[in-house]
Amino acid sequence: MKKIFISALLICSGLLANAQLVNVESVQRINLDGKVIVNKPTISPDGTFAVVSDLGSSALNRVDLATGKLTLITDNGSGVDLQISEDGQTVVYRQVTTDKHHLRRTAVRSHNLANGAEQEILKPSRSLNGVAINGTEVVAIEKGRAKSKNLGKNKIARPVVSIQEGHLNVTVNGKTRTLDPQGRSSYLWPALSPDGTKIVYWVAYEGCFVCDLDGSNPVSLGELRAARWIDNNTIVGQCDHDNGEYILESELIASDLNGKRQVLTDASVIALNPSVSADGKKIAFSTDKGELFVINLK
Repeated sequence: MKKIFISALLICSGLLANAQLVNVESVQRINLDGKVIVNKPTISPDGTFAVVSDLGSSALNRVDLATGKLTLITDNGSGVDLQISEDGQTVVYRQVTTDKHHLRRTAVRSHNLANGAEQEILKPSRSLNGVAINGTEVVAIEKGRAKSKNLGKNKIARPVVSIQEGHLNVTVNGKTRTLDPQGRSSYLWPALSPDGTKIVYWVAYEGCFVCDLDGSNPVSLGELRAARWIDNNTIVGQCDHDNGEYILESELIASDLNGKRQVLTDASVIALNPSVSADGKKIAFSTDKGELFVINLK
């Protein structure tokens, strides 16, 4: 078991673990002013706040990263696929309910942070595949079909990546196609690059890859889960090791598209679920203890 553990750490860190891809200024723990077991954080585009899900409930809270102040958004929401609009005014989230037949259904809702107004974007569905917010337009992918609602006047045409029954899909101009660059498998954690030309994703038992928007030219980046883009050429993901029940160690690693790597966190924390601000200068992450941290990049 010890040899397996050491091997996993070597795979995570890699031979180029000390390559300088980003300049880490500080790693800061955010002291929250309330009791929230932080699960999945999503940092705002300007890096001033984050929206966090609570492992101990179904609540979503806004966290001011300067003060740690918590503001409740909803007592029934999910951090999965949560989106924050470019102006930082709108949060789009999934809401999970159970119908009269005891079947799990997922709706898509928006919350205006300025006035608290709520809107239903997609009615409770058994087939939600993905969510994106492009400018002021919210796009939900249901059974591979795009359903959208414009909450303002700043509609932006951008592709939407989603997962349908394990397939990696991309929707462009309302039309969805299946990519599956590695063939039929189980795909997870897709994310579109800031310039909309590449997709980072995870393939079960194979690792992290980046491909072009049409699914061509897949490049392996090794063991990196839940990867997100720092810029068009750099991603950050978690490299974790577990014993089949608990995560024993996890570090955040930055990687460029050539596979050069840089370790961003140390063994003092088990770093999970990275989220990057739009300017690529802040990375929020949670820990196994429900803590919230921010990495400040120069």
